[in-house]
Amino acid sequence: MKRKNVLILTIILALGLFIGCDSASAPTHEQTELEMQVDAILTDSDFRGAALIVQDGEVILRTAYGMADDLQGIENTVYSPFHIASVTKNFTGAAILLLELDGKLDTSDTLDHFFTGSDGLENVTIAHLLAMQGGFYDYTAWVFSEAEVWEFEEALIYTVEDIEAYIIENYWSGMPRTRFAYCNTDYWLLGRIIEQVSGMSYEEFIASRLFEPAGMTASGFSGINESVLPHGFPAFYVDGENLMDPNNWPFFFAYSTGGLISTIDDLNLWLDAYFSGELFPEYLLDTIRVGSYNYGWIFAGDSIWHHSGSAAGFTSQIIYDRNSSTRIILLSNDVRGVTANLVRDVSDAVLDVPIEGFELPRER
Repeated sequence: MKRKNVLILTIILALGLFIGCDSASAPTHEQTELEMQVDAILTDSDFRGAALIVQDGEVILRTAYGMADDLQGIENTVYSPFHIASVTKNFTGAAILLLELDGKLDTSDTLDHFFTGSDGLENVTIAHLLAMQGGFYDYTAWVFSEAEVWEFEEALIYTVEDIEAYIIENYWSGMPRTRFAYCNTDYWLLGRIIEQVSGMSYEEFIASRLFEPAGMTASGFSGINESVLPHGFPAFYVDGENLMDPNNWPFFFAYSTGGLISTIDDLNLWLDAYFSGELFPEYLLDTIRVGSYNYGWIFAGDSIWHHSGSAAGFTSQIIYDRNSSTRIILLSNDVRGVTANLVRDVSDAVLDVPIEGFELPRER
């Protein structure tokens, strides 16, 4: 029982989401000064993962570092898939944007149209959820109140409907917030809205309307009944047990707030499609830049970004600067991998943007 409790506790802590390292694919070409500078930053920080930096359409750095699986001796490569955790929110926000364009919903729609079980839902809108002003408490706190009584096998049979009912009944404060406060629950509920108005599962909608148009063939969903990860996917072990094994990772816990898997190349394709007008008209990119957070992005001047971190051993960072079309994509299977200091050093080298621009805003 004790081992099972530790296992499920570690898995759910992974959903906080937010909130030697020789290169496994050493470059064979002559490195530029900037590439050498960034490579040195990543190497010196003992970064474990994969990194892609593109500036003005030119690949500055595309390489991998460290091990994907310590026990099996598998190295990370540029093709390794990683849990992108909270960067999933980019995709959830884009799905809502597409459904707006389809006329299937309006961001002024109130939650009483979609959910029942608590009073006051008529006062919070989809727009509140997109901006993380929904007024919900973070459902990842569930772990502290419930995990000790869970059997792991019981957790695996929960459904999204079970969790939805629990969230609405127990994690609604009764009123929306007036300011942004980072909350995974808001984006989990957006996934349920996407399913209701599209008539498709969240997985089906993201795959058909976002992955496929963007050409993202190496991305998928974490879960026992979802896409099985390729051999050598990032692993995290407790007492010799691999918690990243699909059998130990119920997708529905992370779901639309942090349940996706991707690669550096696929996320580069994602940024191509997102900012080129391929998925939706470019003018909409200006309409989403409201407040500190909206549609799965945090705003820092001319750059937009998202960071994720997890106690289960993966972190990620995606930054897009509109002035230079610079992309910084860092994916790690080490919880220490994408630190604030590392992002500061890399962004300073590539963008000359101070770290203050890429810290999570703390509006309350």
